[in-house]
Amino acid sequence: MNPIVEKPKFECSFTRKRCNLFLLKQFPFYFSLLLMAIVSQTSFAQPGSPTDLKTKPAFSVGARIGYDLPIFNTQYKELDYEGNLYWGIHADYRFPSNLGIRLDYANIVSNPKILIADQVYFGTSPSQTIKRNLKMNRHFIGIGPSYTLNMGNSRFAFLVAPMVGYAFISGGDAFAESLNPGSNMLETQLVNTGFDSKAISAKMDLDFSFAVSRNFSITLGLYYLRHFGVHLDNSLDVSPNGILPIGHGENIYDHTINPYTVTANPPLIVNLDAEKPTCMDLPSVGANIGLKYTFGSTPRPEKCITCACPNDKHKVVVTVRDKPSQKVIPGADVAIKDMGGNIIATGTSNSFGVVDFGEIPHGNYTIAGQVFEIPTTTSSLLDAEFVPNAVIQKEILYDDLRFILKGVVVNKKTKSREPNVVVSLTHDQTGAVNQENSDGKGEFVFRLDQKSSYEVVGIKENRLSDIDKTSTIGLTRSTTLFVNLELGVENFDCDRGTVLDIKYDLDKAELLQESKFDLDKLARYMKDHQVSRVELSSHTDSRGSIPYNKDLSARRAKSAVDYIISKGIGRERIIAQGYGESRLLNRCLDGINCSEEEHRINRRTEAKLLCN
Repeated sequence: MNPIVEKPKFECSFTRKRCNLFLLKQFPFYFSLLLMAIVSQTSFAQPGSPTDLKTKPAFSVGARIGYDLPIFNTQYKELDYEGNLYWGIHADYRFPSNLGIRLDYANIVSNPKILIADQVYFGTSPSQTIKRNLKMNRHFIGIGPSYTLNMGNSRFAFLVAPMVGYAFISGGDAFAESLNPGSNMLETQLVNTGFDSKAISAKMDLDFSFAVSRNFSITLGLYYLRHFGVHLDNSLDVSPNGILPIGHGENIYDHTINPYTVTANPPLIVNLDAEKPTCMDLPSVGANIGLKYTFGSTPRPEKCITCACPNDKHKVVVTVRDKPSQKVIPGADVAIKDMGGNIIATGTSNSFGVVDFGEIPHGNYTIAGQVFEIPTTTSSLLDAEFVPNAVIQKEILYDDLRFILKGVVVNKKTKSREPNVVVSLTHDQTGAVNQENSDGKGEFVFRLDQKSSYEVVGIKENRLSDIDKTSTIGLTRSTTLFVNLELGVENFDCDRGTVLDIKYDLDKAELLQESKFDLDKLARYMKDHQVSRVELSSHTDSRGSIPYNKDLSARRAKSAVDYIISKGIGRERIIAQGYGESRLLNRCLDGINCSEEEHRINRRTEAKLLCN
């Protein structure tokens, strides 16, 4: 019967040089764990927190004992390595900070376990399995940086130490054979030559310690250890003959199988061949308990630089910032509240986005704000932050992704700001309308969606408003927060004509396109004031005959009124009047030599609010 051969579970083609290169690629992983610990400590240790302690340098030694569990696979399914004793010693030097250096020695013993049955069969004949093995010893020496995190003022501490070093590995041999009753010869079932090698290794220690006195601490540790490219031994130390690692043994069966059922053929051994691996990685994990002695005393705060702060008051400064653009926001309302929700202090950010609250007493507070009635994020102000001579600085963020329209209403005649104007904002795409009343400074605020355009108009009795456009199309929220707008209004008083900018071609009564802007303003006023009535009058200069000028002005007034009516205004609410040259505004009567500019003053269209 042909022997049944299984592929090795682990194939290794490393040379010594390639194994070392593999270590260099893998070792940064262990240092990254240390960096993560440092970054997390830096992120969470706020000034004034219990971890902000000034420590002395310290030197300590310790011893540990524990259990090691191999997590590597051999090339044989019939062989496994069981966990066993771990013991080690280490020396640590800690700088006047959280960083330090660890020197470590560890000795680990692992037991080879042969999984072949104690009794096997050759055909139908039983035979006792003879098993020999040799414990594997690993001696590791390593060095590396350490990072210690003190748990506040308590006696607990946490240490992480990634190390690189060298290991001396021996033993681990396993050999099994049985007497074949048919040939009266010993048949080899398993040959594992074990290890006799030196290997570059990496180890990661995680230690938790508790100080039971000023010098002694109890430690609980976890570790991960890996030996890279460990070469197999060339001889079998558990055989008196020192045979080469070659084995065979077909037709050997598990005694739990019916010996007469030849077709079962359950193989129990591996026939070795020339492709046997020459090296392999040996990883393991473990846990231990130990005792550490610190020379001088256990690292404790030399001086608490954040404690013993008198219960006085401290200056608190808050900055309000736009989160997407990181720009400061002026005019934001900010409040400090105690843990019961009571307001302790309020303020408004200045042009630099800063609120200076002055002196605030010790305590635990929350800080929140509003940017034009939209809440900001909140920030905590803790009692531990009230440290001597500290100016406490906090930041809150506005994270609404809409733009802010900051507008001001200005009277076009007086150039002063116009208060109490109802400003109407219409979304061009959706038709949605929002209204806001300008404050005592004539200011108003809206929030604008991204990629949108709007129409803005003011509504106030006896004020004719411009109709302006604003848009966020093409703007990027990560760079822009505010959109500015100045909305102009002009006086529109009872029985007093307001001159409109209406243009006509020479000797024509048809409206030009640019003339419709002012008429649109008038139509919008009449829509917003439903009971208003208006007289629209047209005037000429003195050139030309009186009858001709009268007729031309009447036709021009009528064309303007017709346009207003086309905007939905009832005909009964607007009157057309053509006054020709009868109401000149200056000296330019018939026969008087005047400049073109003087004549232009008389050529006008007026809107007059009828209040009777």
